[in-house]
Amino acid sequence: MKSYTGWLMLGFIALTCGLYAAGEAAAPVVGLRRSNDAVEVERLIASAHNLPVQRRIEFVSKYLIGRRYHPATKKRIKKQRSKPVEKVEASNPNPLPVKILPTSLTYLDCMTYVEHVLALAANTKPAHYDEFLCRLIDIMYNAGGQPLMNHHRNHFTSRWGDVNEQKGYLVNVARSHPLALSRELYLNRVGDNRTFYVEDRFVIAEKPQLMWYFPRTVALEKKAPLLSGDVVALVTDKEGLDVTHMGFFIEKKGKRFLRHASFKLNRIVDQDFEQYLRENKHVGGLMVFRPLLNSPAPYKYSFNRLDKPADPR
Repeated sequence: MKSYTGWLMLGFIALTCGLYAAGEAAAPVVGLRRSNDAVEVERLIASAHNLPVQRRIEFVSKYLIGRRYHPATKKRIKKQRSKPVEKVEASNPNPLPVKILPTSLTYLDCMTYVEHVLALAANTKPAHYDEFLCRLIDIMYNAGGQPLMNHHRNHFTSRWGDVNEQKGYLVNVARSHPLALSRELYLNRVGDNRTFYVEDRFVIAEKPQLMWYFPRTVALEKKAPLLSGDVVALVTDKEGLDVTHMGFFIEKKGKRFLRHASFKLNRIVDQDFEQYLRENKHVGGLMVFRPLLNSPAPYKYSFNRLDKPADPR
């Protein structure tokens, strides 16, 4: 497989993942915006490749500290906060295709930060940008190798955790733990088949989602069985929504941190873990997912390289 520099110089218009999870059918095509990420991705994968899983997560997540919070996500959240939320009908007969893979090492929000770290850490071979892209799709979407549609996106963290546990990327630490609680909810549904989350209206849950989490008091009293590198998600009691934020639990030199893409600080940072929980009193508890990175080869996708650069707006 040619390196990023090689296919760029030769002017290839498509990049194809060389891993197969099923069959020899033509790989679905996804757009890929022009960026300089490939060289950085391959260097990072090569540097982390031989580390144990926990250290790989710590290493890759630390490397991205300081990267900016994604402006498009920030703009959408500000818009939602600036006006009263209007309930709308929860049906959409025409699901939307994913035209551009949402990948960037420059601009990341809380969820895409976690997903990029996992995809980088899950590579089975050093310096393989193509495998990273297919891993990223595998973590972000539950498409089964089919053309990507927006309703394939694992938008909600409890469902995201279930899907990626089934694929072997992680394990739900809170499930059935004696100190954990469970809650059933219809993801993205508010009242009688209506929703607040307009852009996701075609992923209204048809059956309840069971989520497991450690209560806020358990986390603050340091009784939750956390390990450095665990993915943690902050639980909310809002109707139709499971969590409001996610990041990594990091422990170093006896100190505990939340490493996350901060909306408020507009970048990826380390913040004191318990202090963050104390200051954010709306957090009801923590979902905890431990990276295993034991997933098989992802489905094959091809990527049309677009000349238009990523637009952070």
